[in-house]
Amino acid sequence: MASSDTKEWYIVQTYSGYENKAKLALEERIRSEGVEDDFDEIFIPTETIVEVKNGKRRERTRKFYAGYIFVKMVLSDRAWHVVKNTPKVVGFVGGNQRKPAPVPESEFRKITERIEEGKMSAGPSYNFQKGDKIRVIEGNFKDFTGNIEEVMEEKEKLRVFVEIFGRPTAVEFDFNQVESVADE
Repeated sequence: MASSDTKEWYIVQTYSGYENKAKLALEERIRSEGVEDDFDEIFIPTETIVEVKNGKRRERTRKFYAGYIFVKMVLSDRAWHVVKNTPKVVGFVGGNQRKPAPVPESEFRKITERIEEGKMSAGPSYNFQKGDKIRVIEGNFKDFTGNIEEVMEEKEKLRVFVEIFGRPTAVEFDFNQVESVADE
């Protein structure tokens, strides 16, 4: 039985767009070959992206390294053959194909930290408060300015007084339709 401290991270190239299928195929192959002791984890680095389009908030997942997965394993002959002979896998990255170079743990930690930072800062951040002056940057009232009367965080909307025909009129805008302006 291989000890956990001899397992290292290796980068495995897959067909682009087939990272998840390659991971599943590799997991199945590890089970069928009975080499679970040689493998620890298979990791696909992804981040969640938040987009706001037409006032609708949408999350999607994006792969950090399209066409690559990370495998923590003992680089034994049998483990190497399991990986190399898995459908949707092209081969190892780094070193030569027969003896690939492991990814240093410090480098792997940087990747996971980058992913965590992305999760914490995912999505657009808005900081609007009642009384702030804004400029409309999109829509029918583009280039109008006004003052925020109400901030509706949960809907990501603002009620703003803009001057139309010389009269202040309340209009609702999505957060992404306006920008803050400094008082002149």
